[in-house]
Amino acid sequence: MRRQSQGEHTREGGFVIFFVFLFSAILIMSLAFAVDMSRATDQQQQIQIAADAASLAAINALGQNPSYSNVLGTVTAIAQANGITSSEVLRDPPRCGAWNNGSFTANSNGACDSSSTAIEVTINRSLPATFARFLNTNQFDLRARAVSYLPPPANGTCIRPFGVENSYLSRLSRSGDSMVVSGNQGSGNWGKLDIGGNASSGTEYTNLMFNNVCHDTVAPGNSVSAGTGNAQIEQVFQALLDDTTPPYGARGMIFAATSDFGTGNSSVVIDHFIKVDLLSQSGTGSRWRATFRVVDWDATPEPPTPPVRQLMQ
Repeated sequence: MRRQSQGEHTREGGFVIFFVFLFSAILIMSLAFAVDMSRATDQQQQIQIAADAASLAAINALGQNPSYSNVLGTVTAIAQANGITSSEVLRDPPRCGAWNNGSFTANSNGACDSSSTAIEVTINRSLPATFARFLNTNQFDLRARAVSYLPPPANGTCIRPFGVENSYLSRLSRSGDSMVVSGNQGSGNWGKLDIGGNASSGTEYTNLMFNNVCHDTVAPGNSVSAGTGNAQIEQVFQALLDDTTPPYGARGMIFAATSDFGTGNSSVVIDHFIKVDLLSQSGTGSRWRATFRVVDWDATPEPPTPPVRQLMQ
């Protein structure tokens, strides 16, 4: 049997020491990186909880005072109470908008108004790395986003801000009949009713059509201002048709049967309410055409149950 020389023993011992040193270094760096990752995970959970809480509080504040300053003040206060700085909130400022078909759509410039039904809150945090710097990671960029939504009143249909001239309805004989309504309802006024907001604005009209309007001044015999322009009329009808989520946006809508639409800043008188299903729509601008089935000739908007705010994202 060959006996190992002293030099061979020395080389083997050196290799073992080097291997142990290398393994220990890798283990220490891995443990150090794990410590930083654990800190980042904890911080991510913290800012997400803060974003959720701030968004829910803001949608509640919006119902009391629909102004951006009120929403921003609420978001900032709740965030700071949860250990978030103003700069972490304001890097991506809160935005008001609407929750339609499973996604958030911000208002122009994120502005807040009475038609807003959803609020987005985003919190950004830069977390300096400690041990991960050895692996060329200087900081962790964390981001949390939350969207809260105030659904339309439950168990109450209320009405949509759209009117149909009695001249269309006079051609029908009974519930179940269909009618085609087109962009010739008045010159410049094509059916929008300014109920609970500025229906002349395409953004607000969209929000009002999707979320219904509950307003105690809406009653037979009352006069209602007409919203001017055709912005978003056919787009809203198409979006309602595309809604495949029960109870389906295009079904069971309550419209006002009104006197004829005039021009400019005119008004119409509500005669009664009808319940309709939207069957189809075509055309653009003032040349839109929509086909409706009259489900109930003399409908009654049902009293709503106050909605419950929901955290959607």
